[in-house]
Amino acid sequence: MPKHDTTFLDGSRFKRVKNPGRSRIEAAVLAMARDGVLVLSAEQDHTYIQVWQRPDGIYQLEHRAGSPSEHYRTLTVSPEKVYTAFDAWRRGDDGWDAPFTWRSIDFEVECTHGT
Repeated sequence: MPKHDTTFLDGSRFKRVKNPGRSRIEAAVLAMARDGVLVLSAEQDHTYIQVWQRPDGIYQLEHRAGSPSEHYRTLTVSPEKVYTAFDAWRRGDDGWDAPFTWRSIDFEVECTHGT
């Protein structure tokens, strides 16, 4: 996966940040309130990674790799895994998605997405 040249971090508790670094992403995830949302999007290619901290405290992590049929989700209780995934996605690291089991949102079909 190529590095995203320009990204934007948007959240339910702060203003939009252009090209956030790891420390800003980590702080934003750790400051999330339950039922809060955080989105890191690429400027032009319809790709993003986002997280919703559900009312039960579980993080619902999602990413879209282009078209609506390439929209996936997973669940975790770990904020560290969330901000690590956000940062690795931002940098374009291969295998950033490997620590998770992803499900297609479009079809709710289990997939082996990742490396």
